[in-house]
Amino acid sequence: MAKECYVLDTSAMVDLHDHFRVTSVRKTLGRLCRENRLRLPEGVKRELGRKTDQARKTVGELAKQYPGCVVLIQAVPNLGGELARMEQTYGQEIRVGNRRYPGFWKSRSGHKAIDGQLVSVGKRLACTVVSDDRAVRMACLLENVPCIGWAEFARQVGLSQPTLF
Repeated sequence: MAKECYVLDTSAMVDLHDHFRVTSVRKTLGRLCRENRLRLPEGVKRELGRKTDQARKTVGELAKQYPGCVVLIQAVPNLGGELARMEQTYGQEIRVGNRRYPGFWKSRSGHKAIDGQLVSVGKRLACTVVSDDRAVRMACLLENVPCIGWAEFARQVGLSQPTLF
């Protein structure tokens, strides 16, 4: 059975760096890139590029060492069309059964949100989306794309707290 591929959002990258040792995070993400099991949409790289923390440095190193881990929307056949469909379908609101939820564009980022990229890359490249954002999780549910939070991702890939004893 093939090992799982993951696509991470910006907040998942930041949360991993906030909760675990930077060297451990970089080593684990580097291993996933080497194994072709990690994807970072170009929007995540761009968002993290505006910050001045460890996550930005990690993404920069990964992109330099493993350029294939950064997904350029126009470079993947049909991904641009899939992204446009996601934005149109889930941008304003997301309907699950009888309930309505705020869509991708209701976040602080507004129309610049990269939520559509996450779900599109996850769907098109058969990856598990790693996000705790409710709009992303609801869109993944409706699109039948696996989605987990950053804590479950950490558990699955073997990131752990340092032993105290």
